[in-house]
Amino acid sequence: MTILNFFFKGGPLMYVLLALSVLGLALVIKKYSEIFRINSLHKKLADKLNKAANLESMYAASGEIGQATPLGVVIDKIKTLQNEEFAVIQESIETTANLAIHKLEKGLGWISTISAVAPLVGFLGTVTGMVRVFINIASHSQEGINITLLAGGIWEALLTTVGGLIVGIPAIIFYNDLVAHAENTAKFLQEQIDLITIKLHQQKQ
Repeated sequence: MTILNFFFKGGPLMYVLLALSVLGLALVIKKYSEIFRINSLHKKLADKLNKAANLESMYAASGEIGQATPLGVVIDKIKTLQNEEFAVIQESIETTANLAIHKLEKGLGWISTISAVAPLVGFLGTVTGMVRVFINIASHSQEGINITLLAGGIWEALLTTVGGLIVGIPAIIFYNDLVAHAENTAKFLQEQIDLITIKLHQQKQ
């Protein structure tokens, strides 16, 4: 029996699981692509910033690379507030960094939701399938129970649980891995912000 046969025998909820798997895969690919791109640009930008002697050269080093990264967004914010008091700039930096990190984490919640919902959808399919099996048993009680029909109905009902686990297990693995990558990106961002803040404080003095 082919995979398509198993899919069609699992019932209508298998289509829900298919939709969840496609959505989850699209989100995972998008987030990995986004995080890897940002990390690559962050490293290039950090190298330029480390070579910058002062804030002006730091702004120049940011250039076009900065516009596409959370670190660059923070630098642009500093540039617009460079004439303000240090405390005001520092508070604005933290707010801007938190918003950038929040944007980076956007979409991860949906992957987590899919990892939790998919097994539940599979279990729901199994329960509804078993209900149909017992309804068939009750309707054929006068004729005697057909063991073959009963066994076939049960394994078909269990297919949705298998489908739910197949979707849910990879989703939770990818979610945890993406969260780890996002945390590393946020940590790197904070380290760079600390270095920039030191340069800013020195210049203000």
